[in-house]
Amino acid sequence: MRSFRGVFRLLPALALASLAACGTTAEPQQRQAFLVQLDSAAGGDNSQHKLMPAVSVAPVVVAAPFSGRNLVVRQSDFGYAVDPYSEFAANPVSMWTEALRAWLDGHRLFERVLPTGSSADASLTLETTLLEAVIDRRNAQPPTSRVTMRFLLIDNSSSYRVLLDRTFTRAEAIQGKGAESEVAALSLAAAHVMRDFANALPAPVDSPSR
Repeated sequence: MRSFRGVFRLLPALALASLAACGTTAEPQQRQAFLVQLDSAAGGDNSQHKLMPAVSVAPVVVAAPFSGRNLVVRQSDFGYAVDPYSEFAANPVSMWTEALRAWLDGHRLFERVLPTGSSADASLTLETTLLEAVIDRRNAQPPTSRVTMRFLLIDNSSSYRVLLDRTFTRAEAIQGKGAESEVAALSLAAAHVMRDFANALPAPVDSPSR
């Protein structure tokens, strides 16, 4: 029985030690929120260039699994995962749509950039699908952020022609560590995709009579 009493006397001490250890555990990781921000200021002077007619920008369609607010990461060759501690500060559809509209407006490619439902008349409609916005953390390569977008530019005149149907992918190396650096690279990749879109636009023509 003496041996059992020794064990029983140790139990309170072990419990106290366990509580003390719990008190020294690291603080839980805090959730972080970010926004994709594109360079909305044009790099050159477009005032002397002929602009394309006014365009109505439809809400960006965000494909799964990128339609949720958490950052989507790829850590292996088998599918995607989400970062539980890093998310976008806004709904991805509204975030990407506003970023795209601001970029187009700032770069003066069209006479006007209008949201869907605007009472103003638009000769063109731009439909955009975000096919990929991923943080690639696979060990076999340097970490990168990658964006893939499809652009469909439609002539709203009676002919209803598709003027452009192109898909662009850009990847940017992540400079630094942490989700903030990953989102910064994601924003840069998206900005390069937008420049690819701008370079692919057909030559402006006179607005069709309506």
